Amino acid sequence: MSQARRVGIIAVAAALTLCAAVTLGACAPTARPSALKPRIAPPLIHDAGVLRAGVDLSYPPFGGTDRGRQAGIDVDVASALAGRLGLKVRILDVKASEIASALADNRIDAGLSAPFSADVLSRATIAGTYLTDGPALFATDASTSVSPASAAGALDGFKLAAQQDSEAYWRLVDDYGTGSLASFPTLRDALGALARGEVRAVGGDALVGAYIARDYPGVRFAGALDNAKPLGVAVSADNTKLADVVRTTLDSMAADGVLGTIRATWVGELPKLPTGSDDASSAAASELSTP
Repeated sequence: MSQARRVGIIAVAAALTLCAAVTLGACAPTARPSALKPRIAPPLIHDAGVLRAGVDLSYPPFGGTDRGRQAGIDVDVASALAGRLGLKVRILDVKASEIASALADNRIDAGLSAPFSADVLSRATIAGTYLTDGPALFATDASTSVSPASAAGALDGFKLAAQQDSEAYWRLVDDYGTGSLASFPTLRDALGALARGEVRAVGGDALVGAYIARDYPGVRFAGALDNAKPLGVAVSADNTKLADVVRTTLDSMAADGVLGTIRATWVGELPKLPTGSDDASSAAASELSTP
């Protein structure tokens, strides 16, 4: 990503986080934040007045750093969540594979991951969801379009690309084999090949792809390759009271548009992803409760 675009997005995200955390609504440019009034306290959290959130800071746009500044979707969600609870946020760099052990060892109060590993799903409680994500297709030709139901067969004859071993890569391998599929070490490399006209379409993570596509004019989201899965906030399996508070708070953040604004800040006008269920909340609960 260009330096100007990256810094601009981080600045917007920082302003959004302050707005969501302090005013819980529209943010007046001259408004001064009021003193935080904690809604929860130890033992629900470890340190009074602070929510310690584990985020993978090596996985943009969910988490990253720029000149030492933490930024990303998960950083913004954790910051807004903490603000709603009247807490300061402390972002700790925790890989997805370490979320369960970090919760068990009481190194973090909550963990955000995209997606959660089976280990986390079996050893922690998912206290509500904040986004959905899944494998998607990107193209430059406006006539190219797929859906989970039509993905198999819709791209016959296309020269395709994907990030090696990604979920989208294996979906395309299942549907089309490897003969017409080029693999790249990163999704950015694959989208770069698409922008140069070297391939006809690219499979990749929907949110990551939409974030990267901002650097490639003409590259567009062309539909979902499979149903999206919910992303959630994990807490310790025995911290049921914190789970209830986080779940209720995330629901309110969804209802008043804070989560939607965070999403748009990082992935623009990416359409709502299909979940395969008319009852999104039930689908999310079912998916996240399955070890």
